[in-house]
Amino acid sequence: AYQRCWEYDKTTQTCNDLRKDQRTAFLLSLFLSFTGAANFYVEQYMLGGLQLAILVLMPVIIPAIWLVYVFTILCISALRDWSDDVDHMLTTWWPLIVSFVLWAMVILMWWVADIVTFAENLRESGDGCPLRHNL
Repeated sequence: AYQRCWEYDKTTQTCNDLRKDQRTAFLLSLFLSFTGAANFYVEQYMLGGLQLAILVLMPVIIPAIWLVYVFTILCISALRDWSDDVDHMLTTWWPLIVSFVLWAMVILMWWVADIVTFAENLRESGDGCPLRHNL
């Protein structure tokens, strides 16, 4: 099952270990996990891409959702006589604040999960090989 993990060199008569390094993956997860760097390193491109998308897209999506909220309040107030309540509703920043707190919690939880996963050597590389245990 792991025939791609090692390569035998006939000229030097040595076996070369082609597996990814656990220490490198752990350090990448410790310092750059929120960017998906450790998952990109171990060729888990879907996980790395999802982490990067969460990091990059959420700061754009969250304010866009808040703008939809504000626009909805303005439209509803135009249809009804809510002139007294509109100022209060528009100055309510709670949806934006809650969204950013939730976003930060997702990144923090994923960071901790990645650190534990790579410290315990629980993730294989994209080619199916286990990481070289050297932590």
